[in-house]
Amino acid sequence: MTVFEWTVIGLIVIGVVVPFWIMIGLVVMVSRRRHQPVILPPGRASQYAVLMREFEHAFNNNNKDRKLDGPVLVACIRDLKTFPEYKDASIRLLEGININGNGVFVDMIKTEMRTVENHLLGVDAAVAGFGKPEK
Repeated sequence: MTVFEWTVIGLIVIGVVVPFWIMIGLVVMVSRRRHQPVILPPGRASQYAVLMREFEHAFNNNNKDRKLDGPVLVACIRDLKTFPEYKDASIRLLEGININGNGVFVDMIKTEMRTVENHLLGVDAAVAGFGKPEK
């Protein structure tokens, strides 16, 4: 074989075969990474994510009659106060909740929702209608 033929074979291998195997390796690496569970580092974001999972579990409760897990839901709503850095998401979440019915926990949930919204928005309790304004 001549030098020209070896050059053509070398260019074909370097230009086609090597990039093909690099692409295959990258596809395999990305697909493995996609199937790994997301593990949040310890910190505020992971604590907020755990709270949101608890909130979702308490709200959905996986039953047919659509009953709420009242005590857990009240505690989750109250815990939203401790995450003022996520107030936009928390307020959006609270505004999207529509709770109907009556009962002790329904009233507690509604009151707690208003209290937490006002706290996150920085509204004074007396202005929001909770309690009497101080003189």
